[in-house]
Amino acid sequence: MRVRFWASSTRPCLLLAALALTWFGANPAAAQPLQLPRIAQPSIPAEPPSVSQVFPEGGFPETRPAPEGGIPLAEKPDQGALYPARLLPPADYAPPGRYPREPQEGPGDYYRPISEPLPPYFYRPSFYERPVVSPRSVLMYAPPGYEARDQQVTPGVPEFSPVPVPVPVTAEERNKFVTRGIFPGSFLAPGTNTSFRLRGFVRLQTLYDLDPVGVPDAFVTSSIPVPQSRGQNFTFSSRMSRIAFETWTPTSFQEWTVHTFVEGDFFNGPGQAAGGGGNPFRLRHAFIDYGYFRVGQQNTVFMDGSAWPSLVDFQGPAGWANQRRPGARVTLPVTDMIFWAGGIEQPFADIATNGLGQNVQDVPDFATHLRYETDYGHLQVAGLLRSIGYRPTGGGVTRRAGYGLSLSTTFHPWAILLGGNPTRKDNPTGLERCRIVGQFTCGRGIARYLNDSVGLGLDGQADPLTGSFDVLYTAGWVISYEHWFNEQWLTQLTYSGVNSGSHGAQPGSTYSGARYLAASLWWNPIPRLSLGVECLWGERENLNGDRGRAERVNALAQYNF
Repeated sequence: MRVRFWASSTRPCLLLAALALTWFGANPAAAQPLQLPRIAQPSIPAEPPSVSQVFPEGGFPETRPAPEGGIPLAEKPDQGALYPARLLPPADYAPPGRYPREPQEGPGDYYRPISEPLPPYFYRPSFYERPVVSPRSVLMYAPPGYEARDQQVTPGVPEFSPVPVPVPVTAEERNKFVTRGIFPGSFLAPGTNTSFRLRGFVRLQTLYDLDPVGVPDAFVTSSIPVPQSRGQNFTFSSRMSRIAFETWTPTSFQEWTVHTFVEGDFFNGPGQAAGGGGNPFRLRHAFIDYGYFRVGQQNTVFMDGSAWPSLVDFQGPAGWANQRRPGARVTLPVTDMIFWAGGIEQPFADIATNGLGQNVQDVPDFATHLRYETDYGHLQVAGLLRSIGYRPTGGGVTRRAGYGLSLSTTFHPWAILLGGNPTRKDNPTGLERCRIVGQFTCGRGIARYLNDSVGLGLDGQADPLTGSFDVLYTAGWVISYEHWFNEQWLTQLTYSGVNSGSHGAQPGSTYSGARYLAASLWWNPIPRLSLGVECLWGERENLNGDRGRAERVNALAQYNF
């Protein structure tokens, strides 16, 4: 029965197939694909006239020179050398001269032109000197027309590097050659108006511990054993090496530039394994800048990323405010040298529950700062407001307000006294390069924002006897002097500390503070290459007064690219 039913049900299908073959055989035109009407393409404006400064003789091999005083006019997207027709696979179904949006790119123009024109302001010097909205990198603040050195980039890179205006090229040249983009080191790929740049550094660090430290390749004073034991350790490590990829795309709205930045290193997982390897990639930054706004994973608005001493130690001072988290911020210029920023950021209640409950974070952190920026240094005042929650087992949520204040500065004392400009002078003297870095941070419920006390449950504590909960007072400070002998040799001395309070009857082994001291000598034999050696001393103190001390000798070779 089942076979008979199948045979009877398929007979109509076979008859229809035979009729279709007969029809298409007798009418060949019917077998051709359906011709859809052609979609009219919007005209693409011509790029601003300019004479090539890359090929001033008026041409390059196998290419006719651009007309004197101008560039070839933009042609239709499907004609000419400026917008050559791109052959796309049939599945893309894109009109000639355009390409479709990729999956998961987000809403926007579904079809994009293969080659987009550059706006006139791309070559205008004033565009690179506007506060906040001019093209910038990971650090927000720098003198107009300059880019700031990122933290943990060694002194082989100047504190501020100039951003010269790109050299104009004709559209024909840009479509055939890779040319310089918005920032030095960036490039415009042929047929695009987006500048791409790869940056980062490669580091080899050598460490010798005279006393045990909990982290083999970072001097974390909170990890010093108390009481201290005996032992030495020698380590090589390269997992601090860093790589970043960023782009800048000009837009017509207010001459704002879309800037994207993704950065990571390999300082993750266990220490350097035997035989090397074993360190997964760690995401540090991933954000988008547009005008006054930044969204994504970034430095908290509460910290001052440019107040970083020139240290060989990758960890940094114990009392330095240092956090990266997802969030959104806005930065506005108040005057030419005063800036205000505010942000809403991911919360986390880093509290010690002592097994009596759990932490609660359902309100974002709010951070703000006011900054005064000059060629000789800066001064920043930052504030933080948090809601820290604790829910005891079987009980309701108890909330406490967390708040903090941070004051930080970097300035060149001898340049101010001598009248030299360490930023804009071509080759500043050793004294003009010398600088002082300082920071003081204090508040309640802010321990996770400091380098040494993060992750120790010191934002707040539950009393193990009574079950009551409260946030803790924490203070941290950093003071550093950096002395340059000439453009290649410098030394620095940094002292830092942390003090933390407690609530109720906490165990005597609870962390209550630390001290950090570093003395370094640097040699920069060529630009971007730095060799450094450093002596480190640290001390951890517990709630019961017990202390542990450790010493380490650090050395590194680092090339910043």
